[in-house]
Amino acid sequence: MFQTTKAAILVDPLLCEDFGQAHALGYRVFPPRIWQPENMPILDAVFLTHEHDDHFDLPSLAKLERAIPIYLSSRSSFAARRILEQMGFTVHPFVPGASIKIADLEVTAFTGDHTSIDCGDEWDTLPFLVRSTEGHGSFFSMVDITITQSHVEWVAAKVMKPGLISWTNNAMDWSHMASYLSERVEGTQQAFVNWGVGHKLITTVWGQPAAMIMCAGGFAFEGDKAWLNQKVFCVDTDQVVANITKLYPKEKFFSGIPGQTFHMKANKLASVEASAPWLGTTPRASWPSRAKANVAVPDFEPATGKRELDASERERLAKRLDDLAGSMVGNGTFRSLHSLLATETEGRLPTFAIVVRDGEGIVPRRAAFEYVATECRFVATDNPETADIRYLAGIEVWASDLLAVFDGALGPIALTFGRARLWNALPQRFSFEIFPELHRMSHPLRQPAAYLKTYERLWAATRETVPVYKARS
Repeated sequence: MFQTTKAAILVDPLLCEDFGQAHALGYRVFPPRIWQPENMPILDAVFLTHEHDDHFDLPSLAKLERAIPIYLSSRSSFAARRILEQMGFTVHPFVPGASIKIADLEVTAFTGDHTSIDCGDEWDTLPFLVRSTEGHGSFFSMVDITITQSHVEWVAAKVMKPGLISWTNNAMDWSHMASYLSERVEGTQQAFVNWGVGHKLITTVWGQPAAMIMCAGGFAFEGDKAWLNQKVFCVDTDQVVANITKLYPKEKFFSGIPGQTFHMKANKLASVEASAPWLGTTPRASWPSRAKANVAVPDFEPATGKRELDASERERLAKRLDDLAGSMVGNGTFRSLHSLLATETEGRLPTFAIVVRDGEGIVPRRAAFEYVATECRFVATDNPETADIRYLAGIEVWASDLLAVFDGALGPIALTFGRARLWNALPQRFSFEIFPELHRMSHPLRQPAAYLKTYERLWAATRETVPVYKARS
């Protein structure tokens, strides 16, 4: 939230403790929060930087009065705009390069560098600058996009001296998915180094910030996914802040927590409070542990809850696999595969396979599909139980989950957190990057009609929500 005596705006609000319903993941906001919604300021606007459901959470938005105008990233899909309109909101475009004034606050969106940097599937994500038009301060965030010198030059042209700067930590350890992936033990040091590089860029091009705040990593798992808390979080944010503070002892660095309030005056940090009248953080002893531990990786059930496809669904899955084969031509995995010598594969077939589980019972049936680049399709093969020793690389998932991803009913991230298994016998030479392709295949910008159905399902489940956060009359 950004608040003055004249205005209050929210950016990417998570107003529920649970989120991630679109991916059937069951995230909870971390650290746990204390809410006093009756003390929430009257709102003038809500800005949504992109369509990922840790920023675009429909159950949270259902808690807002519909008179609050929504500014949605102009790069987001038709589905996002349409569902907000169906919910009763007035939706305005949040356009890169344009500024929007809300009383004495000005919000400017920027764009990511998607040509020289791989920003993953953050194609609609808009970095943003909020500034006080009366000169009291500013806040700049790259959200989930990699910062470049152009970004710093853009914001420097809008604000002579930096105020508060948010620094994003999105580091994850994916070693739970595959035996060939090493545990990411260097995450804290890498986060410190990356922050130091960004700090140097900002101070050189723009100036010394009033303060920098490390954000993100703001979720934990519960229930049957709680084991992931001891596997995927690889950055100790408090340690990173301590390290960079030692390097720059005269500057201010913070590890952001819910409710933490930064007061700016005359573009200087006047004070910092641990909580706001309407939002705070529970005592640290109550936080779920996210410390790394050697916990067993359990077998996985389908995210969809469906263990068996019918004949027509299997036929559709085969068709969608061929669509995937076509989309892979020229991508990183394709190029890597075509760079291998026959002598390097050590007797394995020089391609990869997709193994799907499809059937009821304690031990479900499996089917294996081999990627045949020369035919631009996936071919069903025999002996799926031995695919992981016959093929150079591969992935094993539930057939129902993979079809749901192809259909746009489930995001691929649902598979990365404990619902897939990878193998790669030659990771030093073969870059098996299947998830980026699944993101492209299933992204809302590629399948807006399918995503609209998903959004409508989520909206139907929250339709009876009574708005508790008020609009300025």
